[in-house]
Amino acid sequence: MAGDASVSGRAARGVLRSERGASSNRVVVYLGENPLVIVAIVFLLIVVVAAVSAPWVAPRDPAKMVPVDRLRPPGTREYLLGTDSFGRDLLSRVIWGGRISLLAGVVPALAATVIGVIIGLVSGYVGGRLDSLLMGLVDVVLAFPFMLLAIALVAALGPSLENAMLAVIISTAPARVRLIRGVTLSLSTMPFVDAARALGYGPLRILFVEIMPNVLALAVTMFSIDITIMITATAGLSFLGLGVQPPQADWGTMIADGKQFLSVAPHITIIPSLVLTLVCLSFGVIGDAVQDLLNPRALLE
Repeated sequence: MAGDASVSGRAARGVLRSERGASSNRVVVYLGENPLVIVAIVFLLIVVVAAVSAPWVAPRDPAKMVPVDRLRPPGTREYLLGTDSFGRDLLSRVIWGGRISLLAGVVPALAATVIGVIIGLVSGYVGGRLDSLLMGLVDVVLAFPFMLLAIALVAALGPSLENAMLAVIISTAPARVRLIRGVTLSLSTMPFVDAARALGYGPLRILFVEIMPNVLALAVTMFSIDITIMITATAGLSFLGLGVQPPQADWGTMIADGKQFLSVAPHITIIPSLVLTLVCLSFGVIGDAVQDLLNPRALLE
């Protein structure tokens, strides 16, 4: 008996190793067929490392004003990306602004995903009056345009980075709740859930052990794509003066600072706009890759 158990254990571990190897091979093959994903990953790694190590990488204090050097073009000696209307180094401001912009993208995306998964699971599995109440609240929030609701919330709470992030979370989480709830409703009728009930498993175990693992792939995909939405939304709020407040700056604030100098110093707006666009495109490419790799059909292949 002990020998049979040992053989079974080794066989199970062998199956797990083969599955991990197949998954790794699938990722390598996918990256080989999609070099754009590799470019996006490398670019984001550079941006993230620069943002995290901003105190050591940035050549100057991003808030230091040098009026005699104002509106210097890119490539000027001592100012690689030029200066803004106050003589502040644009390279340093882009690096430091990346810390805030990336934080304002990752944190709300993670929060909206967690809220969507938990409430969506409970609503879809429990059903009844609780489901009707939660979906009624979701429908009320979804009745408002996403950005308009975020602007209204920040205007009511007061302009700040924290309030902008909170407003974006409140505006986007309901859509994630509805998506996870729909998947949960479908999974609740599957045979493996009926089997768990027949074995006497409690609702919490069925919900978080049997059903939740089957929605995590969707949640990961949702999170990776949502980062782009959150970065763009918070940058838009900052552009309107409702997000990050001086002396701090994110990419949205930098774009707003340069809009009145487009005719004489367009680089003040173009540089942060270009960085923001490339970062969002990179996250979008990676999000699509995650969606492809976690697709059940791809797993079967």
